[in-house]
Amino acid sequence: MSSQESLSAMQKNTVIAGILAVALAGWYFLFTMDNNMSHMNMKGIGMGMDMKPQSEMKMDMGDKSQCSTMDMKPKSEMKMDMGDKSQCSDMMMNTSSTTWLPNTYWMPPMNNNWSSNDFYQLIVMWAIMMVAMMSPSIIPTVLMFATVNKSKRKNNLQYTPTYIFYFGYLVSWILFSIGISIIQYPLHQVSLMNPMMASVNGIFSAIVLIAAGIYQLTPYKNACLEKCRSPLSLVMANWRDGNYGAFRMGLGHGFYCVFCCWFLMAILLAAGVMNMTFVIALTIFVLLEKLILTPDSFENSFRKLITVIPGIALILAGIYFLFV
Repeated sequence: MSSQESLSAMQKNTVIAGILAVALAGWYFLFTMDNNMSHMNMKGIGMGMDMKPQSEMKMDMGDKSQCSTMDMKPKSEMKMDMGDKSQCSDMMMNTSSTTWLPNTYWMPPMNNNWSSNDFYQLIVMWAIMMVAMMSPSIIPTVLMFATVNKSKRKNNLQYTPTYIFYFGYLVSWILFSIGISIIQYPLHQVSLMNPMMASVNGIFSAIVLIAAGIYQLTPYKNACLEKCRSPLSLVMANWRDGNYGAFRMGLGHGFYCVFCCWFLMAILLAAGVMNMTFVIALTIFVLLEKLILTPDSFENSFRKLITVIPGIALILAGIYFLFV
């Protein structure tokens, strides 16, 4: 019995709407941050500007002297929706180490003088991006989990809220975000990436693309992909009762998806972490790979080409970057 047959339309739509709401909130954050970064880059706060250390960039909201040194517009022209605060202070990339909320105006420091808040904001940015990109692809598995939950509740067995499974899945991508942030941080220190979070070194870009292409062709990639494509086998063969059991199931399924897609996400280090064209393209590809191109949809030989062709394309793109 499929999840569509087992769950009522309202139950199914509630699950889907909840996950999509989380994903859309993440996309809103990403597009807002991308717009702010582009605006700051045009203002000269992006690449090529010799900025002061963060400790020297903190200023009082009423102090207009530092705004004038940055050739900013008059305060009267720079008011935003947040009241009387000047846009100058907002465009200083919120370098204060006391700001621990997700910040759409944050950018990596120009001078590599990172604070703990800078590293935290990098992790938050990656985590929100992963939640936005990867949430839609988990919908079939969450629906399957909700179906089993409905059956357990009907039979007066132990019931576990479905959101705990989903939360476990998200935790796996949050852990990935911490790992990729640890990798990205030294890349800024050695000037392989600019403050717009894009590679500025062709050899580095080539290595990332070739590595991603090679991984795409490995049996390990295919094994993890098959696990991501099979929600029924996950629920039936690996079911665990209780809240902790549901969390472990979500976490375990998430790890399969992480190991399936981690090199694809690493492409953003070369193409630009906030390059929304690539972010959207990767999201669509993951959806095609995990949801539409399921084992029952195509002949086995054709399905292999769906994985092989992007892998070969990435390798060729990496070779190209070696010679440009």
